[in-house]
Amino acid sequence: MNRRGYALLVVVAVLGVLSVAAGLTALSARTSTAGARADLDQVRYRAAIEAGAARAAAGLLREDEADRWSPDGRAYEFELDGLTVTVRPVAETGRFDLNRGNPETLAALLEAVGVDRRAALTVAGAVPDWRDEDDDRGQNGAEAPSYRAENLPPPGNRPFVAVEEFRRVLGVDAEIYRLVAPYLTIHGGEQVAALYAPPTLLEALDLPRGDASRILAARRTGAPPPEIAETGAFDPGSGARYALFIEVTASSGAGLARIVTVQLPGEDAAMDVLGRTPLPLGAAVRLLEPESDA
Repeated sequence: MNRRGYALLVVVAVLGVLSVAAGLTALSARTSTAGARADLDQVRYRAAIEAGAARAAAGLLREDEADRWSPDGRAYEFELDGLTVTVRPVAETGRFDLNRGNPETLAALLEAVGVDRRAALTVAGAVPDWRDEDDDRGQNGAEAPSYRAENLPPPGNRPFVAVEEFRRVLGVDAEIYRLVAPYLTIHGGEQVAALYAPPTLLEALDLPRGDASRILAARRTGAPPPEIAETGAFDPGSGARYALFIEVTASSGAGLARIVTVQLPGEDAAMDVLGRTPLPLGAAVRLLEPESDA
């Protein structure tokens, strides 16, 4: 091959390399742009979550009782910067308190979310032993020897400091935790306040016949909560605590969801945020929306 042929091959090779480099540069630019756009969307979603919490605080603290938001899981919706923000407030006494609730209610709740009875009784019995200070095994309970037998860390022998610690209770696997965690709190009471309990937890309570139906019917129609022989109390006065189930969605269907736990009003008459918990997008409807009448 003569010099001209070699030169031609070199030119073709160089052009090929430049073409590949240009393609990679363009792909990198597109990837960087897409990544930047995704990061920006996440910032918008998180800001909208905070706006939803602030809007809920204002709604829950309104002086006019008729205009005040009801903390029983009803949906309140508004638009913000092209996003739809849906807030469903739930009084914390409407969830099961890991430190004060009774095992019978927890066992019934576990069965209501699909846990078999034997596992439900085992987990519910282990919770009081996890949180008490002694080493005496209660009914269906579990103390340190039971944990050692499963190669697990011992129980806390103290109150739960976060719902996430429920995952450490003997018998609680990832699936059980996923199913029941949204119904749990450490800011509730000895008894669940039925007027504010999510439908599945409401099903687990020992209510007089027909009361649960009346409660859910009021939520479906937007009527005020009915008067019932309440199983638990809730005081919306100073220092009341709420779980705000907040979902932010864009027109594309993308979005973000969180449970923001707050105290209203908190210190200096402001809103205190007690915690933020991830929530799958779309889960709030399934957890809190009453089913339609047949």
